[in-house]
Amino acid sequence: MSLRSRFTPTDALLLLVVCIWGSNFTIVKAAIEQIPPLAFNALRLAIACVVLVAAARLSGAGLPDRADWPRLVALGLIGHCGYQLSFIQGLARTSVTNSSLILGCLPVTVLLLNVVSRRREPVGRWQWVGVALAVVGVYLVVGVGAQVARDTLQGDLIIMLSVWCWGWYTIGSRPLLRVYTPLQVTAYTTVIGALAFAPFAVQSLASLAWQAVSWWAWAAVLASGVLALSVSYVLWYTGVQRLGSARTSVYSNLVPVVAMMVAALGLHESIGAAKIAGAALVLAALALTRIDRHAVSG
Repeated sequence: MSLRSRFTPTDALLLLVVCIWGSNFTIVKAAIEQIPPLAFNALRLAIACVVLVAAARLSGAGLPDRADWPRLVALGLIGHCGYQLSFIQGLARTSVTNSSLILGCLPVTVLLLNVVSRRREPVGRWQWVGVALAVVGVYLVVGVGAQVARDTLQGDLIIMLSVWCWGWYTIGSRPLLRVYTPLQVTAYTTVIGALAFAPFAVQSLASLAWQAVSWWAWAAVLASGVLALSVSYVLWYTGVQRLGSARTSVYSNLVPVVAMMVAALGLHESIGAAKIAGAALVLAALALTRIDRHAVSG
């Protein structure tokens, strides 16, 4: 039996997504000190809608078939509105460390959803081993020394909900990605999610002291809307389309590693031996998931 491992251009794009999302935690956490969480999310969703719809129009993409709209609506409501509500509310109530740890466990959620799904992707033993190592590695990266207190428990639970929303969104997109491009799927679902999110943010937007917000906070809204929501979501869907949901989701384990590095550089947080060991385990886990599931018997 021979096992093959391949690193593709799509893997490189997903590493870019990891860098963007890993940095986004700190950016969002800092910005919502000046802009209320719901208002911040509504603004960046609006920016993402403009960017994605414009890109879809320029690409010549047409409207989806009527039969596909129920799935698009479900993806928009759960994968964008549900995820964004739980993510931003959870992050406002817990630390970057805790939230990145919990979101780093996305592959476990995706594999579990694949197992119970009728049209599940085959999951090989190396993927299960990789996920197990990744969970341990993520814990070592951001779990050791992380304080679990009553004042963060509510936020941690809300972040857990966001993981399930993101997991369902990741595997639920597969049927649509056989018919439409990642840009089309991202554009339509983001607009649906933004429209559903808007009523939750009306009061927050109305009470926002616009003139008191610093220029860098506005820059954070713009960067998060264009990079974290627009570019990264299209690239994420591209990974799901080309590599599958289980293989793509493992890249979320690298997000806490990047978040740790950004915090060390920007906030001068120390990196101990446990964190370095955890990062090594995450990288080893990612290598295991690159092993081709279709082994050739000798």
